[in-house]
Amino acid sequence: MNVVARYFEMWNTGDTTSVAEIVAPNWIDHAHPEVTGPESVALAVSSVRAARPGLHFEIEAILSGDGLVTATGSVGGARLTWVIRLQDGLMAEMHTYREEAT
Repeated sequence: MNVVARYFEMWNTGDTTSVAEIVAPNWIDHAHPEVTGPESVALAVSSVRAARPGLHFEIEAILSGDGLVTATGSVGGARLTWVIRLQDGLMAEMHTYREEAT
């Protein structure tokens, strides 16, 4: 399982024991700039899952090349695309785009 799939699995299960093997120390999530680094991600997973225990990310596709990974899927009824920059095999930066209804 690649690192991006492991990231979303971590969110789905709430198991953050391997967060340091998934998220780089200099992690930046542009949708949530207050969440920086592995420890902060682990806290965010725990607090969000406590507030929304039924939260589930459904990932449909993961495409990668040249240090960038794109994942598409849905969560809570919203269709999303995530663009992730990898650094030394870890997730270093993520942008989230929401599909707008037409």
